[in-house]
Amino acid sequence: MKKLLLVLLVTLGLQTQAQVSPCDSISYTITSSVNTNILQLNGVITGVCPVNFPCVVSNWSWSVCDDALCFSDTGQVAYFQQFNTSDTLKVCLTTYMTIDTMTYTCMQCDSLVFGPNGWMLLNISNPTGINENQFIFTPMTYDPRKMYDLLGRELNEIPLGTMYIRNGKLYITR
Repeated sequence: MKKLLLVLLVTLGLQTQAQVSPCDSISYTITSSVNTNILQLNGVITGVCPVNFPCVVSNWSWSVCDDALCFSDTGQVAYFQQFNTSDTLKVCLTTYMTIDTMTYTCMQCDSLVFGPNGWMLLNISNPTGINENQFIFTPMTYDPRKMYDLLGRELNEIPLGTMYIRNGKLYITR
């Protein structure tokens, strides 16, 4: 009986497939030139759809914003020329994909900057050129006969209801 259950579990386990989100099959490419500020966005479907059910994108919806204005376009290819090369853009792509009878809404947003080869993705996941500061901590020396407030400042007078430190101990005046 145990062997039969084991064979059944292994057989079922081999037939299952990893679940992949249909939204993983949607991406876009950027087409631009150094000589112009025109931004062309091209929607792309890659082949991770099930074999028997083709992926059909019914709507490509683009939104591109700078720090003041947003512009939108629809279609697999979108063009934007309203922006300056000094702008940082936020590009969002929303797609509605149908597989068999299921409709999926997929959205992705990225930041773009104008670089040496035209518009390109702003990748801040692996920053470079950051130097760590070296801090040298030198502990203060305290005179055990003097009184200090909670911030370590020396006190000459202590008003009533004040907390102070003397000889490493906390006191409250009454």
